[in-house]
Amino acid sequence: MKILFCGPIPLAGATPHGGYEACNRRTIDALREHGVTVSEHYYPQPKGGAKAKLLGYLGGFRDLLRRIPAEPGDIYHLTGLYKHFVLAEWLLLRRARRQRLKVVYDVRAGSMYKHYARLGPLYRWLFRQTLRTADVVMVEGTDYDKFVREVTGRSAFYLPNHIPLHSMPPRAPTDNSVLRLVYVGRVNLEKGVETALQVFTSLKVAGVACELTIAGPGDAALIARLQQQYPGAQWSGPIPSDQVLALLGRSHIFLFPTRHPGEGHSNALTEAMAMGCVPVATDNGFNQSVIGPAGIVLPLDAPASAFADSIRMMWAQDGWTALSDAAAARTRELFSTEQAVTRLQGAYANLLKA
Repeated sequence: MKILFCGPIPLAGATPHGGYEACNRRTIDALREHGVTVSEHYYPQPKGGAKAKLLGYLGGFRDLLRRIPAEPGDIYHLTGLYKHFVLAEWLLLRRARRQRLKVVYDVRAGSMYKHYARLGPLYRWLFRQTLRTADVVMVEGTDYDKFVREVTGRSAFYLPNHIPLHSMPPRAPTDNSVLRLVYVGRVNLEKGVETALQVFTSLKVAGVACELTIAGPGDAALIARLQQQYPGAQWSGPIPSDQVLALLGRSHIFLFPTRHPGEGHSNALTEAMAMGCVPVATDNGFNQSVIGPAGIVLPLDAPASAFADSIRMMWAQDGWTALSDAAAARTRELFSTEQAVTRLQGAYANLLKA
């Protein structure tokens, strides 16, 4: 079995940019560990001004189209970006089918419905054609299954974001004398960092002994403003992945009040749950279906006070331990790289038999 794996893929040894690249790298590496041959077809990543980027994308997708007939394989797995890339992706899938490859279209992130609703009839037609061209449509969130079934007449294959549990460190012994909150991710407003700081402030005002650590990169001016306006939090800046896991493993609550319009299945959310750090999140992207009964999910427009009240009630009623255990168990059952890639191999094998 040889897979031609196409999409946003980081170069070997490079740091992934965002969830797309990180998950693709984990999937490819795990497939190879299972003995599957994978050839990487990198999406173009041009730099410069608008004209330079346009020419770079046109040339990059032209090269991807030419590469399909030049390289033998069995399955063409395309992790799409859809939106303004949908025409190129449709053409790539059609070219792969003409080469008698089985075709997988892998819909990642949580913005599929948003783009489908707002980008007009031509986009909607192209997107439906792209889904119908694929032999299998894979989705990052179960929320998309109904739509895929309506368009293609077939159920989608659920391939969630996943993490390698064999490399997870053990959780540190829990000290419940202080409630430890953590925010991990890009430090910007739509990811909810200011809401996290407001939650921390509200809990302190309510008399809860608590700490907040914020880990991740961000704009220096924004960070300076937040540090001045909301004193008392610990700011670690961007830290290596092993330190992120250690931080999650000694924290109680993962604050994830994201309102990012492209939110899907967050890497940080899965890592937090795997480390027994209970998520308290907005109902955005796939948060609800990922967290399930293993955390707290509030409406997208919930204010910081609602987050603080939910956390305070859960902490006062000694509900944290049960949720922590449930979060770690849910990750083992649904979101481990080991089980996700085993299922993916099975899907590939069934596709080739068909």
